[in-house]
Amino acid sequence: MSFTDTLKVESVEVFPIRASGGVSPNMVLGQMPTRPALLVRLMDAVGCYGWGEIWANFPPRANLHKAHVVEDVVAPALKGFGFTTPGEVIGFLRDRFSIYFLHVGQQQVFEHILAGLDVALWDLALRNAGQSLASNLGMDCRAANTYASSINPPDLEGMVQSHAGMGETGFKLKLGFDDDLDRDFIRQAAGVLPAGTRMMVDTNQAWCMSRAKNMLGYLEQFDPVFSEEPIPADSDYADWEALAESTSVPLAAGENIYGVEEFLRMADAGVQYLQPDVAKWGGVTGAMELIRSLPHGVSLWPHFMGTAVGQMAALAITSLGGDQSTCEMDVNANPLRTDLCGDVLTIHDGCVDLPGGPGLTVSPVADQLQTFQEPAFHNRELN
Repeated sequence: MSFTDTLKVESVEVFPIRASGGVSPNMVLGQMPTRPALLVRLMDAVGCYGWGEIWANFPPRANLHKAHVVEDVVAPALKGFGFTTPGEVIGFLRDRFSIYFLHVGQQQVFEHILAGLDVALWDLALRNAGQSLASNLGMDCRAANTYASSINPPDLEGMVQSHAGMGETGFKLKLGFDDDLDRDFIRQAAGVLPAGTRMMVDTNQAWCMSRAKNMLGYLEQFDPVFSEEPIPADSDYADWEALAESTSVPLAAGENIYGVEEFLRMADAGVQYLQPDVAKWGGVTGAMELIRSLPHGVSLWPHFMGTAVGQMAALAITSLGGDQSTCEMDVNANPLRTDLCGDVLTIHDGCVDLPGGPGLTVSPVADQLQTFQEPAFHNRELN
C-alpha cells in the first residue's frame, strides 16, 4: 500500500456528465429519467493521470453541485500537495475541511468527494508505479465476482435468462412499493430463477420495523441471500439487532453508512453483508481498511450504480475479498457503464476481468466523454 515516489497533484478536472436513453430502475426512492454522474481526473507534473468517480445519482443535478464544490473549495488545496500514499491526501483534506463542511451542512457530500478523489489518487499512484492494485498488494487478483442488480417485474424473465447465461447466480429484486405487489414479484422470481441461483431483495430503506418483520417472515420460505436496507440506514442499532434476531433472512447494508466504526457497529447489530460504495464513502482506502477489520462471518459485497470508472474500482475492491465477495452490477441499460469507457465490463462465468495494465480503473474514451458532458458546465483545468 505504499509507493516509492513522492507524487504531486498539479491539476484537478471535474467532468459532470449525463446520459439519456438508458433504462432507469424503478425504485421507491424515485426514478432517474437520465443518468447523471461526476468524474474527476488528477494529473501530476509529468502528465500521469488518475480517474475517479464521485457519487451523484440523486438529486437530478447533484453532479453539477458537487463539481462546483470540488472546483471552488477542495481542488485549490490539492494543487502542489505531495504524497506517497492516497491516505495522506485524504487525511490532509479531512483536517482542512471537516469543520467547513460541518458548517455548511454537507458532511456527507464531503464524504462523496473524498471517496472519488481517493479512487483517482490510487489510479494516479498505481499508473505512476506501473502497477495494478493487486500487484501493489502482492496478490493475484485477476477477476471479480458479480451479481445482477436492480431488477423490476417487467424485466424479470428476460434479465434472468440473459444474466444466467453470463454465469451470474445472484439476482436482486427492487421492493418497497406495495406489499402485495412485492409478494407477487417474489413468487414470480422464485418460479423463474434457474436451479443453482438465488434471489436477494433491496427495499431502499422503505419499510418500518413492523412491515420489515412481516415481509422478511414471508421471504424466509424463498431462502434469499439477503435483504438490503429493509429499514432506514440510520435506525437505532437496537432496531437492526431486533430485526436480525426476528428472521432467518440475512441483512445487508452499507451504501448509506459512513466510516469503518459505523460498519462494524452494524455488523455487531447483526448485518451480515456490508456494502461500501467506493464512490460514496472511503474509496479504495476505506474499503481496504474495512476488509482488514471484517468480523468472522461477515462478508463484503460492494455496492455500485454508476459509470464504468467507478464500477471497475468497485470490482477491484471485490477481487481483494476473494470468493467471499461479490460486486453489484446494475442490469439496466446505461451508456455510462457500457459506452463511456468502451467494452470493458463483459461478464463471463459470473465474473468481470480486471485491467491487466497499470492503474486501478479504466479511462473514458475522449469522444464519449465529450458526448456525455453536461452542456451547462464549462469544464476547465484549475491552475
